[in-house]
Amino acid sequence: MSKPCRTRPQPRRLVGGLSIVELMVGITISLFILAGASMVLTTQLDSNRRLLLEAQLQQDLRTTADMISRDVRRAGYWGKAYCNVWPASRDDTANCPIANPYNNMLPDAAPDGTPSLEYERSTDAEDAGTYNREDNRVDGALYRPREHVGFQWNQAAGTIEYLVTAGNWQTLTDPAVMRVTQFTMVLNRRVLPVPCAGAGCQARGPNCDGPMSVQSRDLTFTIVARSKHDANVQRSLSETVRLRNSIPVEQC
Repeated sequence: MSKPCRTRPQPRRLVGGLSIVELMVGITISLFILAGASMVLTTQLDSNRRLLLEAQLQQDLRTTADMISRDVRRAGYWGKAYCNVWPASRDDTANCPIANPYNNMLPDAAPDGTPSLEYERSTDAEDAGTYNREDNRVDGALYRPREHVGFQWNQAAGTIEYLVTAGNWQTLTDPAVMRVTQFTMVLNRRVLPVPCAGAGCQARGPNCDGPMSVQSRDLTFTIVARSKHDANVQRSLSETVRLRNSIPVEQC
C-alpha cells in the first residue's frame, strides 16, 4: 500500500514595518525639503515686496520731478515780454519798453548744493478781465499772492516743500512713502548775443537803446530718497530744465 505524499510546510514570512531609524531618516529629508521650499517662498515674497517699494519710490520721484520741472520752466514768464525791447508794431508801444518785473530768482546764482530756490512768474493775462489783467508787477496783495513761488528741502522732515503763498510752504512729497535725503539745485546762466542787436534794429533795451544780449538759464536738480518702509530701498533722480523765459540784457 502506497503512503500518501506529504507537502512540506512553507516557511512563515515575517511582515515587517518601518524601523525607527528609517522613520527618522524620512522625517529629516522631509524637513530639509520643506525648509528649502520655505526659503524659496520667503525670498520670492521679499523680492516682490522690494520690487513694489522700488516701483512706488521711483514713481513718486518721477512725479515730484515733473511737478518741479513744469513750474520752474515758467520762471520769469511775463505776458508783455515784448516790452523788454522796442516792438516793431503794437497798440501800446507808448507804454514800452518796460523791464520784466518777474526776473527775480533767489539765490541769483545757485551753486551746487543749494537746497532752496524762490522765483517769480506771472499768472496774469494781458487782455484778461480786472482780476487777471497783467499789472506789470509781482502780486503782493493777500488775495493774489501766487506769483512768488519756490521749492525747498525740509531736511528735518525729509520732504520737499512748495511755496504757495508768502511764507506758506506746503509738503510736495509724501513722508509716509519716502524720505528725501538730498535735494540740491544748480542754476547755470549763459549770455547769448542777439543777432540783430545793432543800430536801427528793433532789439533795443528799455533804458539806453543800446544793443542787447540774452541771458539763458537752466536748472539742474537732484533728488535722492529712500523708502519709508525699507531703508535699503533708495533711488536718485537728476534732471536739467531749460527756463523758457530768457532775460534780455542791455549793453549800453
